[in-house]
Amino acid sequence: MQTTFSIPSELPADRMVQLLEWIRSYHLLLHPELFRHVRRGKVGNSPAVAFTVPGPGDSWELEAVLWVEGGLQVRTTRPDRATDEAVRWLSEDLTNVVRTLESELRESTISLIWVKGEEIIPEAKPSMTKGILGRLLSRTLLLLNILLFAFNIVLFLLFGLYAVLLILLVQLLLIVFADKLFTVMGKWTITEASPEVYIMDLRIGRELLDLIRKKKVDLTGLKEAVYESSFGQGKEPNCSTISSTLLRFGILCSEDGIRVKTVNVLELVKKAAEPFQAPLPKIIISNNPAPNAAASGISFKRGVLLLTAGILSALDEEELLSVIGHELGHLRGRDPLLLFALVSGEFILRLTVLFPLFLLSPLLYLLVSTFIIFFVAKFFEARADLLSVMKLGKPKVMASSLRKIGAQRLRVEEASKLSSWLRWDTHPPLYFRIERLEGMTEPVVVKHPLLESAKDVVRGFISAFRT
Repeated sequence: MQTTFSIPSELPADRMVQLLEWIRSYHLLLHPELFRHVRRGKVGNSPAVAFTVPGPGDSWELEAVLWVEGGLQVRTTRPDRATDEAVRWLSEDLTNVVRTLESELRESTISLIWVKGEEIIPEAKPSMTKGILGRLLSRTLLLLNILLFAFNIVLFLLFGLYAVLLILLVQLLLIVFADKLFTVMGKWTITEASPEVYIMDLRIGRELLDLIRKKKVDLTGLKEAVYESSFGQGKEPNCSTISSTLLRFGILCSEDGIRVKTVNVLELVKKAAEPFQAPLPKIIISNNPAPNAAASGISFKRGVLLLTAGILSALDEEELLSVIGHELGHLRGRDPLLLFALVSGEFILRLTVLFPLFLLSPLLYLLVSTFIIFFVAKFFEARADLLSVMKLGKPKVMASSLRKIGAQRLRVEEASKLSSWLRWDTHPPLYFRIERLEGMTEPVVVKHPLLESAKDVVRGFISAFRT
């Protein structure tokens, strides 16, 4: 009996082969009591490691193959007398090992990012002001609804309906002018003159990484120096062109320690927008290492698409295309406006028809109404997934991208699927989105994407009570 499963990882594709080798060297070979006949091989053109897992008293053996293909894949072959528990144990064991080893690999790598023709800007640092402003401009406006809850009530009591109208107008303006507001937040803009993003992953020692974190090494200065000694002179960054530059910062250059990636973001967005038959939104790149993407605005022409450095580094072009398709799906469905209407409608009802109910138990009302808003918002996220695969195809590719950028969240969801549905989050649980995408067969044709997505979300929520 054969079983195949994936092991999620946030590492970029070019580090997966090293991760595979580390699993072989630092886990499989070091535990001969658990793993036997460990050997290298290939599955197709992909590097692989094969091994066996003995059953109790050597009564049977489970054959396993681990290989790199859009992440780490595992295929097991077991005799009929072996139970499903053996496969579950192997899955949990390898997942735990990957969590440990990928942390070691990730922490010894820094990413330098540039946009051709644009000035070099430092990596985005988390701050309360930027965090709140970013959420206010995002497609949900739910944080604004929560943060201003008490303030809204006070204004209503003091000034009546005029305060309500003023607050709603401010929220609407944030959506209408999202493309303008994102631009002034210090991010790169992708244009015909500056269509490409350059990413260089640089493997460094832990001591140097600690110095960078303690700001004893100027990371922005390092980026500027590397750029000037390579791209600034029309050369690719490799050891022959940047070794002396790196040495000034205490970094010894090695060819296997450098990965250079060029992403033509403009062409990717054009390719994604073509099936939507829509003009391009404004494209913004944030120098943030966290893998993320977002879209806001009232239409494609007045919309803005935000991609972080982290997501450009983590995903390959097909995966990026699926993520961009998801964000364009939000603009196609006019989700920012619909969610504004949802939040605003609740706000008006709260201060008029439902005001007596609110006074009866303000905290309970807030909890219930906010949960309902977040739950309905999940319909739009599920529809954006569906629109992406309807227009661009390849639902499995999109599932792979979610596994990569959401590996940590998937681990949290493993503990309790139900609690992942009860969080105040506009997105359905990742496990649900991945299972839904992997269950789709191409071509994906749905007459009413929003209705179908709402049904899927409700079914997924109900099924969480049974697990």
